[in-house]
Amino acid sequence: MNLLHAPYNRNRQIVLGVVGVLGTTAMTELLLRTVISKPGLPIPSQVLGGTGVLMSDAEFWSAVGFTIAEWMLGLLLAAVAGVLLGAAMGASRMVLIAFELPVECFRVLPSIALGPILVLLLGSGMLPLSITVALACVWPILLNTMYGVRSTDSTAVQTARSFGISELGILRRVTLPSALPFAFTGIRIAASIGLIVAVSAELLIGSGTGIGGYILQNSANAANLDLVYAATLVAGLLGVAVSLLMAALDNGVFGWKKGLAQ
Repeated sequence: MNLLHAPYNRNRQIVLGVVGVLGTTAMTELLLRTVISKPGLPIPSQVLGGTGVLMSDAEFWSAVGFTIAEWMLGLLLAAVAGVLLGAAMGASRMVLIAFELPVECFRVLPSIALGPILVLLLGSGMLPLSITVALACVWPILLNTMYGVRSTDSTAVQTARSFGISELGILRRVTLPSALPFAFTGIRIAASIGLIVAVSAELLIGSGTGIGGYILQNSANAANLDLVYAATLVAGLLGVAVSLLMAALDNGVFGWKKGLAQ
C-alpha cells in the first residue's frame, strides 16, 4: 500500500511546494505595491524581470562561475582537513586532547572577519576567498567525522581484531567506512554554509569578483537595484540546487545507512 501511494505523495509535495512559493510571491507583490509602497523595495515581478536580464549577461555568468569555483575549492580544502583531523581525533585520545581546545577556540571565530587578513597575507584573488570559505566549512565536517569514528560498532572492531587485522587495517576497513556517512553529512551541511560565506566574503572584501562583487558594483546605482536583487535571488537558487544535489548524493551513496547519519 505504501509503495502504491509513494508517487502520489511525492507529486502532492511538489504541487504544495509550488503553490506555497507562488502564493508567497503573490502576497509579497501585493503588499509591496499597496501597503508598503516605497522606492527601492524588491518587488517580485521586477526582480524576476531583472533575473531575465541576467540570463543574457556574460559578465554576471562569469561572476557566477568564479563564485562556484571559489566555493568548490574552499569545500575541498575543508573536506580534506576536516576528515583527516576529525578521523584522527576520533581514533586517538591523545590527538583529541591535543586539538580539542584549539578546535573549540577557532570554530567560534567568524571566518568572514578573517577574510581581509587573508587578503593582506595572500593578496587578492580566489585563494584567500576560498580559504575563508574553508574556515567556515571545516567544523561541521570535522565534528561529524570525529563522532562517526567514535561511534563505530565495537563488536565489528573486536571481530576484526580476532581475525588478526592490524589497528591501521581496522581504521581503513572498519572505522572509516562506518564514519563516511557522518562525514558526508558534515560536507552536506558545510556546502550550504560555504556558498553563503563565499558571496558574503566577496561583498565584505570588495574584490569586485564573483556574485558578491557583482552585487556590490551594481548596488551603488539606484537604477540597478532590480539587478542586485536578481543576483541575490540567483545566489539563493544556487544554494537550493546545492542542497538538493547533496541530498541526492547522500541518498544514493549512503542509502544503506539511512537514518544513522542524520
